Amino acid sequence: MRNIININDNWKFIREDAGLPAEYPGMWQTVDLPHTWNAVDGNDGNGSYYRGKCWYAKTFPTPAQPLAGGRVFVEFLGANSEATVYLNGQELITHRCGYTAFRVEITEFAKSGENLLAVKLDTTENPEVPPFGFVIDYLTYGGLYREVWLDIREQSYIQDLYITTPDLNTLKIRPSLVGAKNCLVLVELLKGERQLLRKAFTPGGVITIPCPGVKPWEPEHPVLYTCRVSLLKIGQVLDVREVKVGFRTVEFKADGFYLNGKKTFLRGLNRHQSFPYVGYAVPEQLQR
Repeated sequence: MRNIININDNWKFIREDAGLPAEYPGMWQTVDLPHTWNAVDGNDGNGSYYRGKCWYAKTFPTPAQPLAGGRVFVEFLGANSEATVYLNGQELITHRCGYTAFRVEITEFAKSGENLLAVKLDTTENPEVPPFGFVIDYLTYGGLYREVWLDIREQSYIQDLYITTPDLNTLKIRPSLVGAKNCLVLVELLKGERQLLRKAFTPGGVITIPCPGVKPWEPEHPVLYTCRVSLLKIGQVLDVREVKVGFRTVEFKADGFYLNGKKTFLRGLNRHQSFPYVGYAVPEQLQR
């Protein structure tokens, strides 16, 4: 089963290009995530807005499960702007965008005992890295400004789910699975604790399920259901993912926007993503 471990506390940070640390940098500043080095200097009006290279470092023990045959990933919800990730001195990935979450598998490079995770961040303006390249009217906060966690999986797991409602009574699921040979995909639709349907499928392709009797999602009555997808093998549950689902259809026509076949007025809002969790589904374990 999936296990998420929060590793947001007790990071080490330095606001300079100090280079990849060979060991735990005890003399660096201790910070907790989310963190930005522009919390003050981008708003103080004295022109000290720092854009450049900085480093974060964190030690953690490898959980027993990956070393016994599972897989472990590090997931970053936001690292602005260009992030290069290292584990135990090994460069793993460079992610060039401050506004998208990303993950990297560390199973091969993790060791028994303490591991040293290091991240180099660079907010130097670069037209090839979003959001640079044109005029922007907001601060580009540098840092690990969202949560980071270890995501521990079995060898077989659900990587992602893409769920749509092509009409008001149909559920269409496109699961992305890893190691799903000889497995079954179990789909359940729930309203609260009440189970509305339960069907099993063999992996492969898109799953289409009629859902008679469900209520549509509307602004006045935003009815949501839970779609639970489980990966099973020989009766054992290997992984489970849940997604909130609203049955609705959307369409743009020449005369406007239509929701569930009815013309609907849209009011726009320009909102920057400086508030935690905007636009991202945070795992339940991290909401506590």
